[in-house]
Amino acid sequence: MARPEKPITWDGPIADLARGLRRLRELAGPPIPTYAQLAERGTFSRSVLADAAAGYRCPSWEVVTHFVTACGGLPDQEPWPALWRLAQAAAVQVGDVTPRRTGRAAPAKSRSSARQATVTAAQQGPAPPDPWQANTPQEYRYQLSLLRVWAGVSIPEICRMSRSHEGDRHSEVAYTTVHDTLNAKFARMPPLRAVRAIVAACEADLDQWVGAWRAISLKRFQQDNPPPASLAM
Repeated sequence: MARPEKPITWDGPIADLARGLRRLRELAGPPIPTYAQLAERGTFSRSVLADAAAGYRCPSWEVVTHFVTACGGLPDQEPWPALWRLAQAAAVQVGDVTPRRTGRAAPAKSRSSARQATVTAAQQGPAPPDPWQANTPQEYRYQLSLLRVWAGVSIPEICRMSRSHEGDRHSEVAYTTVHDTLNAKFARMPPLRAVRAIVAACEADLDQWVGAWRAISLKRFQQDNPPPASLAM
């Protein structure tokens, strides 16, 4: 039995990319494929793929492409390009853009930059809730509720902002729709239009929230509607 992965307890673009890769691997099950099995579907080794999902270093785009494709995803579609670009930019800032394992201490400049990034993050407060932590529609709705609390916006404000974003009073998302979207008791995925309105009002990363919504929706659909025998082979 494989050992459980160490949890990613820190924040940042590299950690966000790793969380997304872990979440995608979970959605590729059941059973969840091992890194060895993912390695058999491409050219990168098990250790390289595991390193990409560890959250310590930014993997190359080729590794991300292999990882996502092996899990049945589409690497050229969001959120993967956006997540990787942010992770690469963060890696460049601290002087490390390659996935590698070494026993040597990080250069002094990298340690200094990392400390400064930690201080800046602490001053800005906690990071926004992560949609990729959700496994079910209920969990996704709960993460949305946390996002609203994190952003400090009310439901009426979300409704008004949805109208201003579209520039048409008829495009305003109804109060009851937003309220129900944030209700974690519902076992179905919320309407994507309402999700977009909430995330936009909270000034969060829309690509990540839409990407997680699509991943869970596809997973639920495939569970409820098994593919024809010809596709399952």
